[in-house]
Amino acid sequence: MGKIPLVLFLLVLLIGLTLLGRGLFDLGDTIAFLARAEQTEARFVGAVARSGGNHGGTFLHPTFQFTTRDGRVMTFTSPSGSTAQPYADGERVRIAYDPQRPGDARLLSFLTLWIAPTLLCVAGLLLSGGAVLVRAALARQRRRA
Repeated sequence: MGKIPLVLFLLVLLIGLTLLGRGLFDLGDTIAFLARAEQTEARFVGAVARSGGNHGGTFLHPTFQFTTRDGRVMTFTSPSGSTAQPYADGERVRIAYDPQRPGDARLLSFLTLWIAPTLLCVAGLLLSGGAVLVRAALARQRRRA
């Protein structure tokens, strides 16, 4: 096997393992957050418009208000936004928040909690696993020849 295929294999493997590691870190962070978090209902109170993205458009980041167990009224804005607002004024959603830092609140939804770790782990497994399988198949083919 030449130098370029080996370097390419190592590079793809390293990228895959890095993505997998980041996904596992995010997964652990989400699990730890949920273990210490309290759940409650929050009310949609509006949206914050932020420009960005590849197309330079405006994204609406929903803002929610909730009351902590000790009676403090907190407001948080979701870090994820969309071009259309998915919530109606006053709509109630389930959230989890860290009682030690109530500003750290998250919507209880698959997209908010699990999409990043899932995508990172899947991409990491596909890249690193694919690199290993391709390298093994090429090695088998060379032995037969």
